Amino acid sequence: MRILFFVHRYWPIVGGVEIYIHRLARAVQALGHEVDVVTGATREGLVERESHEGIPVHRFPALRSPWRSRAWLIRNFSLFRRADIVHVSDTHMLEYLWKMCGPVLDRRKIFLTRHGMSCIHPVPDWEISRAKRSLKLANGFVHDGAFIGKWLGVDADTCPPQGLYPEAKDIPFVPEPAPDSACYIGRIEPDSGIGIYLEAVRIINQEYKVPFRLDAYGDGSCRAKLTEEIQAGDLPVRFHGRTSNAQNRVNKACFALIDGRMAMQEAMARNRLVFAAYTDPLKRDYIEGEYFSKHVLSVGDARTLAKHILYYINNPKERRMKVEKAYAFTRTLSWKRTAEEYIRLWELKLAMRTTKTGTIDALRFTWERPRRSRRK
Repeated sequence: MRILFFVHRYWPIVGGVEIYIHRLARAVQALGHEVDVVTGATREGLVERESHEGIPVHRFPALRSPWRSRAWLIRNFSLFRRADIVHVSDTHMLEYLWKMCGPVLDRRKIFLTRHGMSCIHPVPDWEISRAKRSLKLANGFVHDGAFIGKWLGVDADTCPPQGLYPEAKDIPFVPEPAPDSACYIGRIEPDSGIGIYLEAVRIINQEYKVPFRLDAYGDGSCRAKLTEEIQAGDLPVRFHGRTSNAQNRVNKACFALIDGRMAMQEAMARNRLVFAAYTDPLKRDYIEGEYFSKHVLSVGDARTLAKHILYYINNPKERRMKVEKAYAFTRTLSWKRTAEEYIRLWELKLAMRTTKTGTIDALRFTWERPRRSRRK
């Protein structure tokens, strides 16, 4: 098959979705399929066409006017026409594709992966509504997490485990250091749990009188304010900012405090005990109830986290048992396995008799989508 991935951003811009799509595309390609990526040139200096690690990348002028983007997409519509599958990442890009090319799209070969949500709790009505509207715009749906369907009220055809790169068996083993440190990887935002982690460090050091330090890798809107609080409270915490290959910094600490799901698996594959804090029910479901959840210690408040950390500091045998079980789980993860799940969905749906979106539907979605978005 010939697969086209349609995404908002792609390499050299690196984030969770960008990494997911690149690893998935490489795995699909390794299974003998042809792959292209069509993405927006979302910053200056990006060339229109190039190849990244064997993946052809085509960029439409996303920084220009919408009419230029539409003209590029129509002019290069042969990329979509000759593809057997057009797989879109996230609802807003599915709507964008219909807005630009709706009258000539064939819904039978369009598929959608919902990688996540707005992370607003409670979930806004408009986000639930647009998720339900998107059911008419694609032939198959993948959710990167069971929590997505629960909170948006829409079902997925499949919810495959994320792959892991490098795979656990290929990551060199680094023995854990003394249990007096933790590494945080993630956003420095209110909903990331960073406030819970910092308060737990304070409790461990100042109330329990146990030396314990934290190195944080990431950035966000709360960093400046939290830095002031750290200095005022004389806490052994250091912010390192956004760092390339931050997952390798996990090796320098005994415990891993993680915001994102992919980073949780990467820390488990490096033989570290993983904690994940939640600040609301949505984030709790993001952590709990998933295929990896039993290997992650989820907490909703700083005092509970502090007690858990102290328990595993004082019980190294139990710590090692939990770490080893989590590592064994990560050895089952691979992007090949994830790609095979996608391919099964594509082949199944293409073999089914599916109603093609008609011309009237196409024109309606092309016209109404931006108007609805402006009202929201």
